[in-house]
Amino acid sequence: METLLGTTTFVLHKVAVASRRAIADRLGEKPGLTLWQFAALAELDERGPVAQNTLATALGMDPSDMVRLMDELIHSRRVKRDRDPADRRRYQVTLTASGRKALAAGRSVVREVEKASLAPLTAAERATLRDLAVKIHQRNG
Repeated sequence: METLLGTTTFVLHKVAVASRRAIADRLGEKPGLTLWQFAALAELDERGPVAQNTLATALGMDPSDMVRLMDELIHSRRVKRDRDPADRRRYQVTLTASGRKALAAGRSVVREVEKASLAPLTAAERATLRDLAVKIHQRNG
């Protein structure tokens, strides 16, 4: 009889859930972000200014949830929403200096938690695990 620990996807899920919880807790302490806020800032950093609905699609979020998320980030001055210069009918969201600072602090938190979570692995094993996880994600994502 096979146990759950013998199922790779179950074990990966358990590791991911524990890591995600640790990241969310630490992000909440400093820099004071939710996991979704961190994800939105990171996506904006990668993409540059984008329409809010484009950001929602990229993050797999419902547009109404994205509105609420953007309102929080605008209120905290981590992003700004301006008219799109290429199409004045649309708005685009842009990362602010405060948002970049929060993102940098958040990335530091993520690195620390990931390092602790993957501590039993060597550097080479961590790199292999990341490469394999990316490969699976690209195929199934």
